[in-house]
Amino acid sequence: MSSCFGEPEFPLEPEIDFAWIENRSGMEGDSPQGKQDSIYIAINFRDGDGDLGLSGEEQDPPYSGTIPDPNNPDTTIVNKYYNNYFIDILRKRSDESDYTKVEFDDGATFNGRFPILNTSGRDRPLEGELRYEVNLVVDENLQDRFLKGDSVKFEVHICDRALNESNLITTAGIEIGTSKSRDEEASTD
Repeated sequence: MSSCFGEPEFPLEPEIDFAWIENRSGMEGDSPQGKQDSIYIAINFRDGDGDLGLSGEEQDPPYSGTIPDPNNPDTTIVNKYYNNYFIDILRKRSDESDYTKVEFDDGATFNGRFPILNTSGRDRPLEGELRYEVNLVVDENLQDRFLKGDSVKFEVHICDRALNESNLITTAGIEIGTSKSRDEEASTD
């Protein structure tokens, strides 16, 4: 007796949910700027046609680094879709009760690209786990963005090659300067 199972059916827009987070707290001299925490974020994904990922060589529209400014055709602006993994950092200082989004004065982000996941050459449903690394410089000066003892969470979403964006998820919290394996209970505050 044999049985055939059809491919799972997922929407064409990617769907994600939080899987786990891990922090490997660093030591002095990890980076030229000082101590560095390496934070690993894992999300589970599902996509109906499997069009997830970008190669490093893809620099042409719609994935180019800049696009014409619709309000000023003589200038260009940063193209959001140069990346396909979008991340915002939420921080809570030890003396604060709420998380706030971290803004960077120079416009820097932790957004990035993940590689093409479906190499079969045909549209097909895909599901799996996607892991992403964020490195944060940690110091103990009040002017620094991330201090030992701060709690951080991450808001994450992805997009596919057709520029369909996934839902937005928020990770569990971790403490800056304290190592936490993915198997340890995460902070939920």
